[in-house]
Amino acid sequence: MDILAKQCGTSVLMIEQHYSHVVPKMFTRELSGVEVRKSKPKKKVISPTALAKKQARLVKQFKEWSMEYKKRGCI
Repeated sequence: MDILAKQCGTSVLMIEQHYSHVVPKMFTRELSGVEVRKSKPKKKVISPTALAKKQARLVKQFKEWSMEYKKRGCI
């Protein structure tokens, strides 16, 4: 941290205060040198009835927003 503080033109205390939350465990994958391949996520299959319900909910929500917008005259 001493070298980093000198290069940044600041104190070690400032570096510790602002960057102490960053720990090597956060970057284990990047620092390990080992690439772990993840399997591709499976595509969700939505049933037609669930899709229709979702669409109806979104239409209702849009109408509510539209009415509120007209009432206020703004967002």
